[in-house]
Amino acid sequence: MLVLICGAVWVGLVICLLCRAIRQYGNYQEATISGDGRSVMRPSVSIIVPVRNEIANVELCLEGLTAQSGLSSQSTIIVVDDGSEDGTRAAVERHITADAAIRLIDAGPLPTGWTGKPHACWRGAVAAQGDWLCFVDADVRVAPELIVIAVKTAETGGIDMLSLHPRQELGGFWERLIFPPGLMVLACAKRFEPTLHHVVNGQFLLVRRDAYFAVGGHSEVRAEICEDKALASRLLARGFNLQVLAAPHLAHTRMYRDLQSLWEGFSKNSADVLGNVRATLIAATATLVFGWTAVLLPLANLPIIIAEPSRITAIGGVLSVLGTAIVIGVHFGAARHLRIPAIFGLTFPIGYTLVACLAWHGVIIQLTGRVAWKGRTYQLTKTSARRA
Repeated sequence: MLVLICGAVWVGLVICLLCRAIRQYGNYQEATISGDGRSVMRPSVSIIVPVRNEIANVELCLEGLTAQSGLSSQSTIIVVDDGSEDGTRAAVERHITADAAIRLIDAGPLPTGWTGKPHACWRGAVAAQGDWLCFVDADVRVAPELIVIAVKTAETGGIDMLSLHPRQELGGFWERLIFPPGLMVLACAKRFEPTLHHVVNGQFLLVRRDAYFAVGGHSEVRAEICEDKALASRLLARGFNLQVLAAPHLAHTRMYRDLQSLWEGFSKNSADVLGNVRATLIAATATLVFGWTAVLLPLANLPIIIAEPSRITAIGGVLSVLGTAIVIGVHFGAARHLRIPAIFGLTFPIGYTLVACLAWHGVIIQLTGRVAWKGRTYQLTKTSARRA
C-alpha cells in the first residue's frame, strides 16, 4: 500500500507542477512583444550601457545599438565605465571613432552606500537628454528595430516602464547544467504576470524620462542588489504603468560564461527573486527533494515490488515510473527549447542540487549582509536586504 500511496502522490505532484509550468509558459508566450520597426515618429532615446570589465560583450552590444533604426538624430548611446580594468574602455573608444553618437563617461569613485550598477546607471541618466531612457546591459545583443518597437509599444500602451526579457543563450557546460532547472524552479515558484515588479528584467529597461526622475531614479535604489525590481516597485507605488514582455526574437543574451560568475550572479539575486529568506529556504529544499525523488523513488520501490508482488505494488511502481518519465520528458523539452544538447535533459538531479546550493548561498548572503560581485564586496543595508 505504501508503494501505491507514494506513487500516486508523486505522479499527482508532477502533473500539478507540470500544469503550472505550462500555464507560466503560456503567459510568457502571450506576453511576447509584437510590431515592426516602421514608424512615423522618430523618438528621442538615450541608451545607457553600464559596463564593468565587459570586454567579452561590449563590442557586440555596441554594434547592435549603433545599428538601431527609426530613432531621432538627437538619440545617443551613453556608455558608463565603472572602473573597468580589462580593456573595455579601449574597446568603447574604438567604436566612438567610428560613430559619433556614442559617448563614454566615467562612473567615478563609488560613493558610500551605493552599489556599482545603480551608480553607473544614475550617472548615465543624469547625463542623458532623451525623452526616453533605455538601460541596456552589455551582454545583450539587439536587433536593429528593437528600440523603436519598444518605444512604439510603450507609447501606444501608455506604459511608463517597459522591461523586456531577451532569449537566454547557454554556451557552456555550467550554464546548460544549471539554467534549465533554475528556470523550472522560477516557473513553479513565481507567477509571470506582465504587471508585476518581481518579473522585471534589468537587462533591458525603457523608462519615460519624466517618470524616472519623478521617483528619483536609481539614486533612490542606490543600495539595492536587484535595483531593477526595486525601481519598478517605486514606479508602481507612484501610480506609473509597468509592463514586462518577452522579446526572444529581438534580443538575446549570454549572462554568464563561467561557474564563478554564474554562482555569484544567481546567489546575489536568489532571495530577491524568490521573495525573502523564508521563501528561498523553502524553494531550495523543495528543489533538492524534487530532483532526487525523481531518481530514487522508482529505485526504492523496485525491491518492495520484487519482494511483495501484487497488483497494488505494481500499480504503485508504474505510477512512480510515470511521474519520473514525465519529469525527464519535460527536461528534454526544456533542453530543446533552450537550444542545448538533449543529454542535459538527464542531468536535472545534479542541476537541481546546484540550484538549491545557490539559493542557500543566497540566504547566507542575506543573513550576513555581505555580497560579492565583479570584484567588489557590498554591505547590504536594511532597505536592500530581504528578511524572512
